[in-house]
Amino acid sequence: MRSLIIFWLLLLGVWVPALSHAGTQDGRCDLQIITSYPESFYRPFLEFFSRDHPRICVTNKNTIALMRHVREGRRPIADVIWASSPVAFAALDAEGLLDHRPDLALDRSRFNGLAVDAENGAYFGFALSQIGLMWKPDGERTGPDADIRVLAQDRYRNRIGMTSPARSGTTHLFVETVLQNAGWENGWALLSRLGGNLATVTARSFGVREGIVRNRFELGIGIDFLAKAANGDQSNIAFAPLNNSAIFPASVGITRAGADNMRAADFIRFLRSDAGQNLLLRPAIARIPIDRKLWKQVGFEYEPGASIHFDAALAARRLPIVNVLFDEMITYRYLELADIRTGIERLSGHLESADDPQLRKLIAEAHGKVEAVPVASFMSDAEELISQLQEGEPAELSADAQGTLRNSWSHDFSSRYSRARELVARGEARLAELSRGRAK
Repeated sequence: MRSLIIFWLLLLGVWVPALSHAGTQDGRCDLQIITSYPESFYRPFLEFFSRDHPRICVTNKNTIALMRHVREGRRPIADVIWASSPVAFAALDAEGLLDHRPDLALDRSRFNGLAVDAENGAYFGFALSQIGLMWKPDGERTGPDADIRVLAQDRYRNRIGMTSPARSGTTHLFVETVLQNAGWENGWALLSRLGGNLATVTARSFGVREGIVRNRFELGIGIDFLAKAANGDQSNIAFAPLNNSAIFPASVGITRAGADNMRAADFIRFLRSDAGQNLLLRPAIARIPIDRKLWKQVGFEYEPGASIHFDAALAARRLPIVNVLFDEMITYRYLELADIRTGIERLSGHLESADDPQLRKLIAEAHGKVEAVPVASFMSDAEELISQLQEGEPAELSADAQGTLRNSWSHDFSSRYSRARELVARGEARLAELSRGRAK
């Protein structure tokens, strides 16, 4: 009977640290955790914590699915949320789904001025992360330039891998960092240029590291711990934070449903204790602790004001809009986008493109078609758009499954890209005309 219960728990996505800690034969859990972390990450923490607190269960889902699980009150009902993306916590807190425990918050002075905890006590940092570039060193003394503007250059065509932000909370952090740092219009132009250089869009975040290990592409955009953790392949993957990168607290919070569960607060204290912080130093985990005493051991330094500002509340409000726009602009069309950008690059490389006003105009129009989105900056967090997109989960739906709004954006991008192809073709015809004239 016991083995049958464990089988069904595993089938439902619930993991128990060890059979000796599995709880009563009815499968009851004293603390239910939902997390976006893989088992290789969370198992050491739960094994340690369950020595004093048996019957701990965990459900693993990606960040977007995790948010939906909590928002819809799906079973198993979570007491604790444990994830890397501050945007997920900000979004769930805005919906009143997190308990506020200011008594657990720590002063920023303990972290050299870094904002590790939410001011209202809705969630608490236990580790620090940065988004950056990963690659296989192969004996190189220095890695590639970890600058989004450099990576968006045409010479990186078909050399980069990343995940869709609709499938990865950490990739959404990257996309929002670009949009907040460069501005809405310029940010999407940068993302379009980067999208034209993608070799693939992976299904999950760990697929970026795996793609580099298997030589599917040279460079990957992702979060530091995916590159640094010594996983089963034991491959040496280098990492450098992107220029103008924010420092994100990986966090843990208590749901409203878990507000009366004392073990939830115990788990948060454990993650931030000496024992929990030292577990972060294990090669298989490789995270930056929040404990300043341990920073030197992981080569991390921080000076107040060194990190760019990141507005998690803004990112949370417009998460559905940004994710759908990215998928429609890049995820579903990155091969077409690369082809169009190759054509634009070919036209721009000729001397005639600088001298002929007609050709310059065609090139500029083609750029505009693939670099703009059908949502103005002032509408980027409009509630009337968000409410339509929250009816379904972008990662689980087809391009037309969210009704007229997503449909209209899909058709808009199809029209833009089709028009860009026409402009490239007209540019090539104009270039041929200029070449014939020069030959006469």
